[in-house]
Amino acid sequence: MHYTPLFPYFANVKTAFRILCDDYVTEDRGTGVVHQAPYFGEDDYRVCLAHGVINKDAASVICPIDAQCRFTAEVTDFQGQNVKDADKPIIKYLKEAKRLIHQAVVKHSYSFCWRSDTPLIYRAVPSWFVRVEGMIDRLLANNSKTYWVPDFVKEKRFANWLRDARDWAISRNRYWGNPMPLWISDDGHEVVCVADFIAEGIDQTRGWFYTLLVISTTLFDQPPFKNLIV
Repeated sequence: MHYTPLFPYFANVKTAFRILCDDYVTEDRGTGVVHQAPYFGEDDYRVCLAHGVINKDAASVICPIDAQCRFTAEVTDFQGQNVKDADKPIIKYLKEAKRLIHQAVVKHSYSFCWRSDTPLIYRAVPSWFVRVEGMIDRLLANNSKTYWVPDFVKEKRFANWLRDARDWAISRNRYWGNPMPLWISDDGHEVVCVADFIAEGIDQTRGWFYTLLVISTTLFDQPPFKNLIV
């Protein structure tokens, strides 16, 4: 079932503006109707992906704001306006179209950048992902070739994390700190290590241990270490 959107800008997208069902929407909270923003929420993404609203291999995403948080050309009525400055013009537009049911001011928490103390605007951008979901069996096989101390962390906590692994976003878009480097060797020089073990805290089952195994499985189809101490 389709519905008529409030704004006409993307009305030609055939997979959008549909009424979907999912059990994460409950009868005892809210209205029972939830707006879906597939690039900005885990449940939204999951539901829209399952119903074909979006797909992982899409060449682009629909997010009509630029890097300065201004509406882009697709949003013809508010093009060039900052998304927050456009609040009042958008309300005026909805009133004139007789589509505004209620208007009120609500006090709520909001995300701020802890570095600059400025409000954050979420924006979907093109990113690089490693296709981890397609190599889960290989990750588990390579994990089985390693020796952990204590062993139950390998078999329980880490193996369970691998079974539920999702595609890994490796892109970084920021103006501070160091980005993740990608090094390509021209001569394929082999590095010989004097020892073959790693050691870190148990929290790294979702961090360093995991990223090491994903990278090594992807590139060499073998475990990145032989022994691990937690």
